[in-house]
Amino acid sequence: MMRIIGIDPGTICCGYGVVESRGAARRDPAYVACGEIRMNRKDPLPERLKILNDSLSAVINEFRPSHLCIEKIFYHKSIRSALALGSTRGVALLLAAQSGIPVFEYNATELKMALTGYGRAEKRQVQHMVKIILGLNSSKLSEDSTDALALCICHINSFRAQELRGQQSI
Repeated sequence: MMRIIGIDPGTICCGYGVVESRGAARRDPAYVACGEIRMNRKDPLPERLKILNDSLSAVINEFRPSHLCIEKIFYHKSIRSALALGSTRGVALLLAAQSGIPVFEYNATELKMALTGYGRAEKRQVQHMVKIILGLNSSKLSEDSTDALALCICHINSFRAQELRGQQSI
């Protein structure tokens, strides 16, 4: 069994999701938890990063994931926002390294392909598929936590495909 934490980093709200991969083929995703870490936009970035570090550390300690997934940053309209977002990613990456958790990064196209079969799917389509795949009825899932859960599902699919490719080459 794999336990995956997905992180959707943000400077105001960081979403997280925890999913286990179960079953004989370890590809049956099962929901464990999700949530948000909210920070005050008026606080200076260093204070928000400390809040993120402390909160995310508590989540990692509670759920003990074996893998961490995070979305790759490929483009941002504002350089200032991109740098701040990079700082939040840095907090998550450092916590993973300190905890000995391997990190896997996926871009938005890979994520959308894994969940919908279409790399340019709309955000609502991805959210809908997350709910179907994980058997969640709640419409109360936040956009950030849903994105984090989508990263977990994407990782399960990707990890399983890598295992199958490895078996075929033997």
